[in-house]
Amino acid sequence: MISLDQVLLLQQKVESAVTRIAELNQAVAHKDAEIAALRSKCVELTNALSAKTEQFSSFQTDQSKIEEGILKALERLNAVESTVLSVAAQAAQPAAQTAAEQPLPAPEVSDAPHITEGQPVMQPPAEETVSAIDEGAEMAFDEGSSITPDISFDDANPSPAQPDGTSQGQFDIF
Repeated sequence: MISLDQVLLLQQKVESAVTRIAELNQAVAHKDAEIAALRSKCVELTNALSAKTEQFSSFQTDQSKIEEGILKALERLNAVESTVLSVAAQAAQPAAQTAAEQPLPAPEVSDAPHITEGQPVMQPPAEETVSAIDEGAEMAFDEGSSITPDISFDDANPSPAQPDGTSQGQFDIF
């Protein structure tokens, strides 16, 4: 037969098992809540990653457009610089012709090219010539627009003759 001690022992074991099952159920519920929070965080991070990926590709596209714009602006600046330098060289030719009329000292370097009398000598443009070119150049800038200078040469209508009888081409930047 079953004794009272055995029944009490069985009752105690059942109660401890029920308590343990309740604790495990609470732990499972807590872990399920953690898993749900982690899943929502994962979805949120995945959405953020895709948004950042789109933003990154947009930045790459914008950067390539910016680089192209900078290169085009540099090309335009080079063209303007070349034009200004050619005009400065044309303006320096009358000064070089007057300098050629003056006697030249003998070159000191034996490797220097031989300069004959009457041959034009290239000199840097005078300060007045450069400032006159700067004063005549006009460029319009609109905020947010790119620089597109309109450069034209008017060889058909030369400027009035200079005091020394030479004429110079006209140069306009709009």
